Amino acid sequence: MSNHLFMTEVVQPVLIKAGEIFLAAAPDGTVSGDGEDGSGLYFHDTRYLSRYQLTIGGHAPMTLMASSAAGDEAAIQLSNYEIVGGDAPPLPLQALHIDLRRKLDNASRALTDSLQVRSFAAGEVNVRLALTFDAAFEDLFQQRGAAPGARGRVDRTVGAGRLDFAYHGADGVERRLEVSFSPPPTRLGVEGSDPAVAIYDLCLSQQAIANIRVDFRVAEDGPPSRSESSAAHASRPIAFASDDGRLDAAMAASFRDLRLLNTRLDHDFIAGGLPWFAAPFARDSIIAALQLIAYDPAPAEGVARQLAGGQGRAYDAKTFEEPGKIPHELRVGEMARLHEIPHRPSYFSIDATPLFIVLAARHAAVTASLDLVTGLSDEIEAALGWIDGRMAADPRGYLSYDDVNDDGLVNQGWKDSGTAIVHPDGRLATGPVSLCEVQAYVYLAKTELAAVLENGGDAATASRLRTEAQALRERFNDDFWMEDEGCFCLALEKDGVQVRSIASNAGHALWAGIADPTRARRTADRLLRADMSSGWGVRTLSDAAISYNPLHYHLGSVWPFDNALLVEGLLAYGLRTEASALFSDILDAAGHFSLWRLPEFYVGFRREADLFPARCPFAEPLQAWSAGALPGMVAAFLGLAGQRSRSDLAEAPPILPPGVSRVALTQYGSDAQARDLTFGSAPSQATEDGASPPGVVRNARIRSPGP
Repeated sequence: MSNHLFMTEVVQPVLIKAGEIFLAAAPDGTVSGDGEDGSGLYFHDTRYLSRYQLTIGGHAPMTLMASSAAGDEAAIQLSNYEIVGGDAPPLPLQALHIDLRRKLDNASRALTDSLQVRSFAAGEVNVRLALTFDAAFEDLFQQRGAAPGARGRVDRTVGAGRLDFAYHGADGVERRLEVSFSPPPTRLGVEGSDPAVAIYDLCLSQQAIANIRVDFRVAEDGPPSRSESSAAHASRPIAFASDDGRLDAAMAASFRDLRLLNTRLDHDFIAGGLPWFAAPFARDSIIAALQLIAYDPAPAEGVARQLAGGQGRAYDAKTFEEPGKIPHELRVGEMARLHEIPHRPSYFSIDATPLFIVLAARHAAVTASLDLVTGLSDEIEAALGWIDGRMAADPRGYLSYDDVNDDGLVNQGWKDSGTAIVHPDGRLATGPVSLCEVQAYVYLAKTELAAVLENGGDAATASRLRTEAQALRERFNDDFWMEDEGCFCLALEKDGVQVRSIASNAGHALWAGIADPTRARRTADRLLRADMSSGWGVRTLSDAAISYNPLHYHLGSVWPFDNALLVEGLLAYGLRTEASALFSDILDAAGHFSLWRLPEFYVGFRREADLFPARCPFAEPLQAWSAGALPGMVAAFLGLAGQRSRSDLAEAPPILPPGVSRVALTQYGSDAQARDLTFGSAPSQATEDGASPPGVVRNARIRSPGP
C-alpha cells in the first residue's frame, strides 16, 4: 500500500479581502493567538487583530461550514458540543446554530461580524457566549519569526459597549483597532495583559434567536505610508462560458481571486498572495499580470508602473539595489519603516528586471498602444542597461548572481530556497549561478521589445536587440544543452559547469522561445516522462534525484504557474497533444481544492486512483500566479496570449482546450476595445462582436545606450 494513502486533506484558512485590508481565519472563524497559521486582520503589513475566539459555555464550537466564495465576505456556520458538568449550564449536543456572516469594507477599513444564535433545544436554555480579543499590532515579519528591534507601546481601554486598542509605534505611526458591540455585552473587560473578553449571557426558548453584531475599525495615523492614495481600481468583470462546467467553475474562481488580490500602493497592482505576500512581489505580480493580460491589460499597466516607481538608483549591499534593477518586494510596515528588514524595497531577484520588460512589451502588443512603453521609456532603458552590464561582467555572457545578504539569501530565481539549485547527486551549485529560465527571460524581453519598437519606428534599436537576443539564443542552446538527457540543464555554476538536474525550469525555455525547435521537442518529451510528470502536473525536480522530496518547496512539489508556462510553451512549439494532456492534469487537480483555488504548490506524489493532490502545509493558500494559471493556459489555447508579440487571431489561430467544443468570452480585452468573442468547434472559426481591427503601434523609441 502506498504510504501517502494515509495523508489527510490540509485545512485551508478562510480568506477575505477588500482593497488593502484582509482577514485570515480558521474554518471556525478563530484568529489564533500565536499567529503561526497566518490568521489575523491585516492592514499595511501589520496584524491588527491578533486573537479572536468564540466559545460556547467555555468550549470551542463545532464547525459545520465555512465559505469565502464572495471574496470580501465569509459565511461560517457553527454548532455546539454537548456540555455536561463543570461550571457551565448543561447544553444538549447541537442545541444551537450560530450563523456568522463576515463583511470587509475597504473604504471604511472595517470588518463587520453578524452573529445569529438560534436555539433548537426543547424548553429554555441558558448559555454563555464569550468573545475573546487581542491586538498586539505585530509587524508581519515579526509574526513570521524575524526579531523586531524597537517596539512601541500598546494601550487598551474599555468604553461603553466598545474596546479601543492603540499602538504607539516606534516608527512614529499610531495604529488603532476599535471594536464596538451591538447590543452591548453582559460584561466587557480587560484585566492586565490578558486578552479582552466580551460575555453574552443568553436565555433562549426553543426557536428563539439572538443577534449580535461586532464591528472592527482599523485606523493608521502618522507619517504617510506609500499607500495613502485612493482605493484600488475595481477590475472589470470577465465572463467565461464553455460547455465544460468544470472549466467554467475553475475560470470563474481564477478571475475572482485575481480581482481579490488587486491592491493599491502608488498604483494598482496584483499582490503576490495571502496571507504572507499581500504586497508587490515582482515576479509573482508580473507573471500573474501576464496570465491575465489577454483578458484585461489594465492590471499589467498597474504592476509595471508600481515596479517602475521603485527601480534601483544606487548601490546598497543590504537590499541588493543597483541602478536600473527592478525591485523584488516592497513592505510598508513598522519594521520596513525602521529599516529592520530590507524590503523597503528589496532587490533580491535576478529575474524581475527582464520580466518587467516582457510585461511592458506584451502590454503594447496586446493593446496596440505605445502609451505604457513610451511613459516608461527611461525605466525600460535603465533596465536594459542593468541587464547588459551584468551580462558583460559575466565570463560567459549570462545574467548571473553570486550574492549573499545578511539574511543568508542565496538563490535569486523563482526557486529561491537555499537548497533549490542542486546537482543530481545532492551537491549545491557554486556561484556565480546562471539559471536556465533567467537567460530565457532575457531573450524574451529583447525579442518582444524589439517587435514593439520596430512597429513604432525605432528600427535601429529593434535591430540591435534582435541581434543580441539571437546571439544569446545560440550560446544558450550550446551551453545549457545536455545531449545525453535530451534536456536543458537547470543552471550553469562556477566556471560554466552544468548543474545537470532535470528540473521544471527547462520548461520556461519553451515559454520564452529561446529553445531551438528540435531541442524544444526533446525537452518536452523529457519533462513529461514519469520521473517528472506526476499525473497532477510536472514536478519541480525529477524523482530520480538524490534531493527529491515531493513535499519540499522546490525539490519535487508541483507548482501550477510553472506548469502553465510549460503548457504555453508547448503550444508555441506546436505540441498540442502534450499541452492538452498537461492542461487536463492541472484542471483535474484544481477540482480537488476548495473553491477551485489552486494553491501556491502541492505535493508531487504520483497520481493514483481515488486519491487527491494535497496542498503542502506551508504553501500559500491563495497565490496570484496560481490563480492566473488556468486563464493563462486557456488564453494560449485560444491564441489570445500575445506569445512572442502575436496579438491577433490571424497570427495565433485558436485551439479549443481539451474536452471543450465552445467558448464564449464577454468583456474581453482593454477598456477601450472591450469585445465579446465566441469560439466554435472548428479551430479556424472565431467571431468578434463589434470588435475593431488591431491598431498599428507607432512612434516608439528608446535611446540606444552610450559607450
